[in-house]
Amino acid sequence: MKALLLTLLGLVCADLSTTDLSQISGEWKTLYIATNTPEKTTKNGPFRHTAHIINYDAENGDVTYHIFARANGQCLEEYAHGKWVEGNVFVLKYEGATLSVFTDISEDSLVGYNVNVEDNVVSILTFLFSKSNHANDQDFEKFKELTQKMDIPEGNILDFTNIEDCPEN
Repeated sequence: MKALLLTLLGLVCADLSTTDLSQISGEWKTLYIATNTPEKTTKNGPFRHTAHIINYDAENGDVTYHIFARANGQCLEEYAHGKWVEGNVFVLKYEGATLSVFTDISEDSLVGYNVNVEDNVVSILTFLFSKSNHANDQDFEKFKELTQKMDIPEGNILDFTNIEDCPEN
């Protein structure tokens, strides 16, 4: 599996331009996701997250995703820990091994993709996270362009803007 991840890392080299990674730390809401393996984002699927708290420790290169998902009417919490690799790329231990790449980082939104390898199945997931409940048109277009670039059908885009969020307030 490590060899497959290293090969995939070679494919993301175009996305290695580094921006201010400190902006990824904070509370984020999932607005849109898309994947080539839709079973991973069905209700109770491992990648159907409604919110994230991301903590990035630049000094040590550590990243922690505090993940919230709604399943069976309840809010569930999970954690994924990882390391900064290069540029905007992190390697996480979550549902196998996952490369997480941020292609666009701003104060209000994160656009990027994950490449997950579990049991020799490669899943690609694009995402748009935001600090608010809605994306601006420019961020949504970046997400759609990335989804298209990753050969994920537009019909696989899930809109989370109307899904009840976690954690419950």
